[in-house]
Amino acid sequence: MNYVIYVGENCHDCFKVSKTVVEMGLDIPMKNIDKGENPPIDLFILPALFSEDGDLKAYGLDIVNFLKDPKNGAKKRSFLKRIFGGF
Repeated sequence: MNYVIYVGENCHDCFKVSKTVVEMGLDIPMKNIDKGENPPIDLFILPALFSEDGDLKAYGLDIVNFLKDPKNGAKKRSFLKRIFGGF
């Protein structure tokens, strides 16, 4: 399944979740609400994980547990993306 994570500036939990996504080699785009990228709904907690359909799946550090669960099917980054970047 395709996901997107909304983060903000100076957000400690956002940093932890972003780091985990990279360490797990997942292909999940990060969108920064402080740079004008608007989530599907108003947020009061960051980070927030949404499905491609705009459904809120998890927020805060719960995102890490959600992504580690194999039944949630987060896509891995391709070998070439891992080698040449592009996260």
